[in-house]
Amino acid sequence: MQIEVMTVSPFQQNARILICPETKKAVIVDPGDEALRIMNRVKELGVDVLYILATHGHIDHIGAAAQIQKEWDLSFFMHKADQFLLDSLPLQCVQFGIPPLSPPTVTRYIEIGEVFEVGNLKGKVLFVPGHSPGSVGFLFGNDLIGGDALFAGSIGRTDLPGGSFTVLERSIQEELYTLPDEVVVHSGHGPNTTIGQEKAHNPFVRPKT
Repeated sequence: MQIEVMTVSPFQQNARILICPETKKAVIVDPGDEALRIMNRVKELGVDVLYILATHGHIDHIGAAAQIQKEWDLSFFMHKADQFLLDSLPLQCVQFGIPPLSPPTVTRYIEIGEVFEVGNLKGKVLFVPGHSPGSVGFLFGNDLIGGDALFAGSIGRTDLPGGSFTVLERSIQEELYTLPDEVVVHSGHGPNTTIGQEKAHNPFVRPKT
């Protein structure tokens, strides 16, 4: 899988274009801002975007989704537990001093364990709530598009509406730390890491003993 990363917005969020090299099919994950920049990069890559995925519904991960969805008539998929975050997008804009944004229209809610296909690639949905109630990850082979659950040496914040450290800790221990150590975690902010690295060194969530 080819993964194009674009760090966007004042939140320095990692928007991604996941590409199947054999078929040139692609999917956009977490377009948080700078819709035109993301779309121009898609055109430069010469790929065919099939749909948009969101790991969760915070403004810094879906801020550009509505514009891209409208321009290219794309489907948008997200977990239903984060619908309240889409509904509150105008309030999130006010809170962070961002010009008003329209929320994307959810085509269908994501089901836990379902598989999304991108050309010859297949990505399984993992449920990792805690940062938000509907946070999910997408596992493509040994690549995990993990949203804001687990970072290099850190974890997602849990002080936002619907967040819970207890729930996030359980998600990381039971859903993520049970993955093979070599799985690469492509986080929503900051650099990549691996499951093995975080199991050994993450100071916030330790593996179950």
